[in-house]
Amino acid sequence: MTKNLKLFLAGLAISFFGSMAPGTLNMTTLHVSAFDSVQSALWFAFGAVIIEMVYAALAVTLLHRIKVPLKWKETAEWIFVFGLISYGGFVLYSQFFNAPSPTIEKVSFSGSAFFFGMSLSFVNPFQVPFWMFWGTLLKQRNILEQNTTSILLYTISAGMGAFSLLAGYAILGGENRLWINAHQVEFMIFYGSVFLLLGILQAWRSAMGNRNRTSGQ
Repeated sequence: MTKNLKLFLAGLAISFFGSMAPGTLNMTTLHVSAFDSVQSALWFAFGAVIIEMVYAALAVTLLHRIKVPLKWKETAEWIFVFGLISYGGFVLYSQFFNAPSPTIEKVSFSGSAFFFGMSLSFVNPFQVPFWMFWGTLLKQRNILEQNTTSILLYTISAGMGAFSLLAGYAILGGENRLWINAHQVEFMIFYGSVFLLLGILQAWRSAMGNRNRTSGQ
């Protein structure tokens, strides 16, 4: 598998699975589909993804401009591990001990669904840290390189992954919104478990890497 293909698949998977958890954008896509139309929901999703692609490109560009000393790379790996485990644990905790009751509410907006999607995505404060977070890991694995081709490929794959997921909400959400809302808790438990397992796996890989470096000295 070529490095560009690895980068494309990584960006696609990160964006797709990162958009899975019930949140502002995908739940709004679901409700626009249910109470307006599938076409409006797809335009909403397209507008949201355009902004996410801009944020992804901005995050990776900033990441390449930050010069991290070599001795900090090991610390960055463990920060990444801590982030994965903490996020997975937080999701599980919130569902077991503080899960809200699923509700279905009509989303009201005026004007274009496309610009509504752009505006809602624009005010999401977590997208740049999210893409810097994953970009750091891909850079450490020598999958993400500091060149225009890599940044463009990563950005396109991020957009395709997010749009595929949101389009699924738009197309299937109208008829299945009751089922989706009723099973949000189970879905979030699965989602949190995946991140927790990823964190444990990454911790094991980092520990093995540190052990090999130590024995090689």
